[in-house]
Amino acid sequence: MRAYRLVAPNLLRWEQVPAPMPQAHEALLRVVACGLCGTDLHLKARGHYYWNDQPMTLGHEIVAEVVCLPLDYAGKLQMGDYVVVDPQLVCCDCFYCRRGRLNLCDRLEHLGLSVDGGFAEYLAAPLRNLYKVPSDAPRESLWRYALVEPVATCVAGMRLANPQPHETVAIIGLGFFGQVYAQLARLWGAQEVFALELSHARRAVAQQIGAATPLAPDEWEATPVEADVAIDAAGSADAADWCLRVARKAGRVIVFGYRPESVQLDWYQILVKELTIIGSRSSNHAWEYALQLVHENRLALDPLIAPYAFDAIEQAFADAESQRVFKPVLSIAQVS
Repeated sequence: MRAYRLVAPNLLRWEQVPAPMPQAHEALLRVVACGLCGTDLHLKARGHYYWNDQPMTLGHEIVAEVVCLPLDYAGKLQMGDYVVVDPQLVCCDCFYCRRGRLNLCDRLEHLGLSVDGGFAEYLAAPLRNLYKVPSDAPRESLWRYALVEPVATCVAGMRLANPQPHETVAIIGLGFFGQVYAQLARLWGAQEVFALELSHARRAVAQQIGAATPLAPDEWEATPVEADVAIDAAGSADAADWCLRVARKAGRVIVFGYRPESVQLDWYQILVKELTIIGSRSSNHAWEYALQLVHENRLALDPLIAPYAFDAIEQAFADAESQRVFKPVLSIAQVS
């Protein structure tokens, strides 16, 4: 089968690889579509924190068709069903798994980050990681369900933040994740949602969606915002500093944006403001709700999506790196 693989930092190429052989607890899947994430860009550029110098198929935002199930399987899935795939591969037995903190599993592996992922024609994945796409989902837009995974990561972070209706939410960065966070804050009932963003184009999209009041840094400085919840959705060099600056006393800061380099921050501000700093990693227990949000079109995602054919994956990477698009989604297989 064809796969688009990372063979060295800054070197991706097409390869012919064997189709996966599912284990007893796995299903064989035909990949329908896979989103391209900022994490894929980090992997391409430097190997990310999982890189072990072995070629690997990228892609972890996956919607697929069930091709084969174990002979003794007695669950609700059937061959021909469409599913979204939780890319977290967990042991279910360590200290954290036994306490429901699956995203902190001591033996965590991750499709597309540490083992072969979704930029391929076929994939094997554990049955417990599959969430069935509702049968009334339009076949012509099944590729949109690749967005369930990134939406789930935001849902997990928003549950940690848990803004109340009377609280102000500030989001640093209006890339794909920042735009989703702004909309989730509204679903949580927050009446005031602000977002800091350098890019005029991204601020314009946020204005179009209408979930947040987008501000450039000079506008923010002119009209300071104090936020009960500050969310780093950028992972930029100065995002942590901005979060500490805009968080009001006794506020909560959600560390979501990934940055491989160390970040310096004013530790004293955490003390004098009595801030609560919360890390948010991946998508723990957020899949059912994220799938519901995408299926019911409760989030304005169309302005954030850029569809590509699988053969155009090099262009998708280039467009994502230059920030010409928010979220490339690669259509890998035709759906009948």
